[in-house]
Amino acid sequence: MGLFRRISTYSPHDFVLRPSPQSRLAQLGRFLFLVVCVLATASLVFLSYPGQSHSIFAWVAWAPFFWGITKIRRFRSAFFYGWITAFLFNAGIFYWIYYTCLHGGNLSVSLSAAAWLGLSALLALQTGLFGGCCFFLKKLGFWFPLLAACGFVTLEWLHQILAFYFIGFPWVMWGYTQWNYPEILQVASCAGVYGVSFLLILVSALMGWALAYRRFFQGLAFIFLAITVWFGAHSWGKSRLPSPAEEASLPHFLAAIVQPNIDQYKKWDPLFEQEIADTIASFGTELEGQEVFLTVWPESVTPGEVTQEPYWEQMHGIADRTGSYQLVGSTVSRKEAQYVGAYLLMPNRETWQAYRKIKLVPFGEYIPLEKIIRGLFPQVEILGELGMFAPGPRVQPLLTAGEVKVGSTLCYEAIFPQLWRNQARKGAQVFANLTNDAWFFNTAAPHQHLAANVLRAVETGRPLLRAANTGISALIDPFGRIDQRTPLFTQVLAYVQVPLLQATPTFYTEYGNVWVWICAVLFVTALIFSMVFMYE
Repeated sequence: MGLFRRISTYSPHDFVLRPSPQSRLAQLGRFLFLVVCVLATASLVFLSYPGQSHSIFAWVAWAPFFWGITKIRRFRSAFFYGWITAFLFNAGIFYWIYYTCLHGGNLSVSLSAAAWLGLSALLALQTGLFGGCCFFLKKLGFWFPLLAACGFVTLEWLHQILAFYFIGFPWVMWGYTQWNYPEILQVASCAGVYGVSFLLILVSALMGWALAYRRFFQGLAFIFLAITVWFGAHSWGKSRLPSPAEEASLPHFLAAIVQPNIDQYKKWDPLFEQEIADTIASFGTELEGQEVFLTVWPESVTPGEVTQEPYWEQMHGIADRTGSYQLVGSTVSRKEAQYVGAYLLMPNRETWQAYRKIKLVPFGEYIPLEKIIRGLFPQVEILGELGMFAPGPRVQPLLTAGEVKVGSTLCYEAIFPQLWRNQARKGAQVFANLTNDAWFFNTAAPHQHLAANVLRAVETGRPLLRAANTGISALIDPFGRIDQRTPLFTQVLAYVQVPLLQATPTFYTEYGNVWVWICAVLFVTALIFSMVFMYE
């Protein structure tokens, strides 16, 4: 009893363990280390992405991130660590949203900043979740790099599905960083952009895991494995690229890509209708006698719908005089609704075909959750200036220019592999992407948009004609190599020889996201196991 009385006289605060100076110093050191890891990864991701386009950095960009994950002791810390990393690099990649909203949408500075930073913060939740998952997966030891790569592409894929069927913005797919590296891009012919992302994250995770080892030779094995992965992917991709002789033996047709460089604000001003008509007429005159088979014009090239006069007569006249098919971006009107779309006009006025855009641009061509958004931000209606459009039906026939089957997509649809794969499976021999990137001004966004098109060409194994009002226009071959790339904000008529492949469809076209399904199964199984393992 005496012992009990003596103990009971002490306050509970007397038993609190106070951190020693050495412990506090260690905590400060770990915090500073994690800050360096966050800044290093955010900087390298920004430099890797199209616009800066230092694609080599993408192979090591996430290594500091994974190194930092090995030092984190709580799930919530790992989540925040991932979120703040992604918020920083998203803010760098998406800086053009602020500029576009301010100068293109005429929003206030505060609303433009809110759109830019709000989107960056929202999209960063994906990486926050990835960081939280890595906190558990690291307990599985040397399997961690493989499982982290599986988790990364699984979350990319889930975001893509969410965006396709509801709403999202899968603009930052990590595989896009290799748009100018055709040897590595060939992986996309088998596993899509997700396969390229997987390789990049796997190499970074191996590097980061190696850095976490205190013994040099233990980490060296993981670095050697990372180099082997890169070398294997590069060698296989290089072997798949055709030789100049093989390319020359393919049948080709001559196409023309029109980049009219019409000012965004003149396009909708009646005072400039004649100026625009004269610009179109000058291109039509230049096309005469060139024996062009297909001419591709950008999205919304005419101020009104191309079926209206005088544009209908003008475009048909160009088709008749040049003897070439004219693929023209335009709104498409039907009794039930108005669509964003494109018309394919035939020489000699035989008939015409139309494509209606399936995936519309949020806050540009439609407003998601419109009643809620307009209630919260009445000013947002300025973003709907182009009109409230309906999405086109998901099942549409291919456009046919003579015997050539043409897959057609418009602008924002470049970031949805599903649309391209569906048309490739129907037999599309060549793709055309019509866009108006004038809204992006002279920022990184046109370069980022182009990169998505490069991956779509490799995934489907089909050449791609890209016509952009102010650029970047280009011919992209089936292996992701760019030909006749035009500079921004110039008026250009580019003539290109388009190869017609007789080869079978790519593995990705035939079987889709088989690789992602494998990654998803491995990731979910390992995540559940590691969470149970940690609990035990």
